[in-house]
Amino acid sequence: MKEVIVIADSRDSQVKAFVKIGGNELYKVLFRKNYKIPKSYMQWRELAALISSQAPLFNNAALDLAHKFTAHRIALWVVKDAPIYCLDNQFFQQFQQTDIGDKNLIFKDLFSQIPLYSMMLLLPTKTLVSPDGGYVDFLNIHCSHIRHPERSEGKKYGISVHFLKHEHDMSLHFGCVDTKGTIWFSGWGINEDDGVIHQRPISYGIAKVGKKDNDFIRELQSLTMQCLMFLTFEKLETEHITFKETINKTGFSNLKESKEKCLYPRWLRDTKNHLPQVRHLKENSSHASPSPHWRRGHWRRSAVGKGRVDRRWNWIKPAFVVGDF
Repeated sequence: MKEVIVIADSRDSQVKAFVKIGGNELYKVLFRKNYKIPKSYMQWRELAALISSQAPLFNNAALDLAHKFTAHRIALWVVKDAPIYCLDNQFFQQFQQTDIGDKNLIFKDLFSQIPLYSMMLLLPTKTLVSPDGGYVDFLNIHCSHIRHPERSEGKKYGISVHFLKHEHDMSLHFGCVDTKGTIWFSGWGINEDDGVIHQRPISYGIAKVGKKDNDFIRELQSLTMQCLMFLTFEKLETEHITFKETINKTGFSNLKESKEKCLYPRWLRDTKNHLPQVRHLKENSSHASPSPHWRRGHWRRSAVGKGRVDRRWNWIKPAFVVGDF
């Protein structure tokens, strides 16, 4: 796959310049997949161009490790024909108000049960702001296992992606390019015998990482982990986005689905209980009613099954607390 590198002052201008010159062969292949995505998320034309411009760069010696690792994981998503998920805005807010808890214990169970190894997660646009002022509207997530290199290698669409051997038994990485063009990449390593998380306090990029950057990376880490936890422990089956959810509901949009072949992402949301819980404080409470606020959620490991010897992770969702006057 031939590399096409476009230098621009933002992701948008880079994508537009890439499309203007005709992109590359991978872009033509991906564009024909014709994903239909809800309007409040990054659209397929832009996402396909970004993926196509980044995926071939993982062997480029001129790039820093953060960029090369991000490109490598994006390339794996391509060759594995991995799924796209759209994170529902309500869920996004609830994940932000949830504490993970014992990461070591969760990680050990997560990696033994995880139902997928590569995914593209789309976030509601103009919602998550990075320290450089750009928006993060997607995360590419990949889990690899040292004894299953076939999950992290492949050849398709003119791209040949090799397995990157890592120090620990398993690794989880996420990466993205925000709308300013900044690369954000991080991850963890874990060994199966102890379940302890290993993370080196270093930057893979050439830019100096400050406190705000570290805080933002931790926010992305929490979001990544909770999405995987929900898919693993709460809901193995997810519904596909429908045509009606991808059209503009205002104006004179064509409400009839086209007969041309297209694909739809999957929702990451709770279809049974979609609305967040709202708790009302009683007027005769003995203390002053606080301003509306979130009561934080958490993940709990409960005893289940015959004799209650098995363990299962449950998400105790956050509640939005308001005064009741």
